Amino acid sequence: MFSRSSRSALALGRLNRISATVLWHPAVRNQAMSSSAPNYGLVTSIQTNEAYAPFAHYSQAIKAAGQVWLSGQIPADAQGNLIKGSMTEQTQAIIKNTEAILKASGTGLDRVVKVVVYVKDATVMPEFASVYDPAFPHRPARSMVEVSKLPAGVDIQVDFIAVV
Repeated sequence: MFSRSSRSALALGRLNRISATVLWHPAVRNQAMSSSAPNYGLVTSIQTNEAYAPFAHYSQAIKAAGQVWLSGQIPADAQGNLIKGSMTEQTQAIIKNTEAILKASGTGLDRVVKVVVYVKDATVMPEFASVYDPAFPHRPARSMVEVSKLPAGVDIQVDFIAVV
């Protein structure tokens, strides 16, 4: 029987072999040597005045490794006033803000690859989809999670990941 430290060493050895295999795989190795490979060390914080500036105490998005990771988007106007209208109006506001942030990041809605939707009530999804689907005809991967609470008491928050 192996001791805890022996098991850890064995696991680390397996992990190192796996890492070495991945790093030396021809496709990965060629990409790493390519001059067009993304710079994984560069991280840029994105701020725009067009998407609810009062929340400027956090990054509206982070741009790194050829991707843009948006902070959770809630239905608010450029002054930070929450939109309490229908789910259609709330979704329109989220998409408008997202579009402004993506534009400031050098990309657009057509480059979104992953979306996570957090809602208090999952029955709003058809109304959400009536606005969302035309904005994303390329159908990025999407997840939906029903939650009990969201920031600022809103009914919906949406996370986006896009490529540059």
